[in-house]
Amino acid sequence: MKNLFILIALMAAFVNAKAQADTTTAGNILYYEGKVEIGKEPTWTRAKIKAPVKRNQFIRTSPEAMVEIKWLNGSTTVVGPNSKVEVKALAQASNGSGKVATEGVFGEFMNVFKSSSGARQSEEGGIRRDNDEQKEPEEVYWKHEGIITFEQAFSVYEKKTYAQAIPGLHAYIDQNPKAENTKYAYFALGHCYIMANNPLKAKDIFKSFIIIYANDPLKADAEKVLELLQ
Repeated sequence: MKNLFILIALMAAFVNAKAQADTTTAGNILYYEGKVEIGKEPTWTRAKIKAPVKRNQFIRTSPEAMVEIKWLNGSTTVVGPNSKVEVKALAQASNGSGKVATEGVFGEFMNVFKSSSGARQSEEGGIRRDNDEQKEPEEVYWKHEGIITFEQAFSVYEKKTYAQAIPGLHAYIDQNPKAENTKYAYFALGHCYIMANNPLKAKDIFKSFIIIYANDPLKADAEKVLELLQ
């Protein structure tokens, strides 16, 4: 009987310690755009720069929002538009080796893209500007004017400014779900999330890619990425 009481006490202490650990600060808001909230049902608080995020909280973003979190170890993670994710799971996933493991796949992807006709075609329906009017892609002017071309979204990705590329690629995909170049934008977006320390979102994107582009040669590469992210 005495041993039973000891066991119960140890289990209670363990549960209490775990609960306390889940309420500790995991990081802080480094940057955000749009409507970003921290908390859990039914209480949500609007994000603020430098605001702490706790392990037992969730982060949710509106369809045109994004947020960058700086973890206590100094690394950062980007949560893109229309997301809801647990901070604890996000922090744990950010410590993975996905960047290095998938590097070769995305090198092959760029070779496929550059050799495709889609890489040389102008996308219909986007805004074309004269040279004296063109803004830098980093200014993400489509947030104000509403339409983005494939070239504008993809050029930010090609510069390897992955966090900045995420909103534009999302916008292009939403605006052009059936365009020929959308598959490249999808694949690039998944890569951006890996490089932005958010493999959870990257997995979701590549799972969707496999379903949407079931007959595309890039499906095999998407499957390979998923295997490497396990």
